[in-house]
Amino acid sequence: MPPERIRDASVNPPPLQPPERRAVQGSLRTLRNWREGSAATAVVMAVLLPFAIAWHVTYLVTIVASLVGAVTLAVGCHVARERRLTALAIFPELARLPDLAGKRRRLVSTRNRCALADGLRRAAAPTQPPRRFDCCPILPDRVAAVRSELLELASALKQNTDPDPTSVALIHELLTNGCSPLYNTNIPFSELEATIDRVRSGL
Repeated sequence: MPPERIRDASVNPPPLQPPERRAVQGSLRTLRNWREGSAATAVVMAVLLPFAIAWHVTYLVTIVASLVGAVTLAVGCHVARERRLTALAIFPELARLPDLAGKRRRLVSTRNRCALADGLRRAAAPTQPPRRFDCCPILPDRVAAVRSELLELASALKQNTDPDPTSVALIHELLTNGCSPLYNTNIPFSELEATIDRVRSGL
């Protein structure tokens, strides 16, 4: 048994508390408004682009720069909003939010479940392939301690056609969040065990 497992076995990390519902709705609404506004600006700039070519090079440069900026902002807001929705999906208390309904359905889709199951198997592999630009390498000692559990979750996730979206969201966060106990030594090992237990109960 790894020393860390012995040290953290008696620690029972407090459950995460869901953010306040009104604050969540406000932040999602802001991201949606910024995304839609940026997309509308990009459309206007795209319409003006042919005219700018016939006008002056200064107008062309200005419109192209505005178009690139608007598209970049729209994509950034969309990615930030999707990432926020995925992080919020781990809280069943927020399941009735209209913005979360579609995200929870996509989380439990066959394609997403298979992708996450493959991710669990890769994480549980005894040898991790070197990644040149990986700023958050997986912690091999922690993986070794829960390898059988990760493989069990991968099989259950792929076979279960109607899993709890909260459990699927927890797996997604476990694999993709750099602050996950799979990557961050500052997070106690007991939190990894608690997350696995919580996921298992929903699968």
